[in-house]
Amino acid sequence: MPKPITGSCLCGAVAFAIEGKIGPAGQCHCSKCRKVSGTDGNAVFYTAVGGFRWLRGEADVARFVVPESDGWTSSFCRTCGSPAPHADPGGKIYFVPAGLLDDDPGFRGYATHIFVESKAPWVCITDDAPQYAEGFGSPLVRDGKPRADGTAGRSGA
Repeated sequence: MPKPITGSCLCGAVAFAIEGKIGPAGQCHCSKCRKVSGTDGNAVFYTAVGGFRWLRGEADVARFVVPESDGWTSSFCRTCGSPAPHADPGGKIYFVPAGLLDDDPGFRGYATHIFVESKAPWVCITDDAPQYAEGFGSPLVRDGKPRADGTAGRSGA
């Protein structure tokens, strides 16, 4: 059995391990993810609830539900403010902020970008990962602009 992938917050109060399959990393560029991360977006991946376990600090994870947001929730360490993993509303998967990982997850780069139409104007996406205007299933775009050919690849690529 492969070694679990571990992660922790900045102060170390919150730590977790993941055993089993993980999803690819994606970058969300919506305004909420920018504010939660303090950067150009939120790099996350997912894993099954059954493969996720808290090593310590689950009680140190606070949650903030954004008013008038249909339940959009930010989870974070009460001590240092680092974002923390959280389960989806159905309780089937955990969304894990990729920056919390202490071990190499094996993936390289982003598999996709979502909410690209909401990205900060100073952001330039330079990889070839698909870009969605909003969430999965929304129109493909490039740098927030619709693609005439329906693809999300780089021009000339």
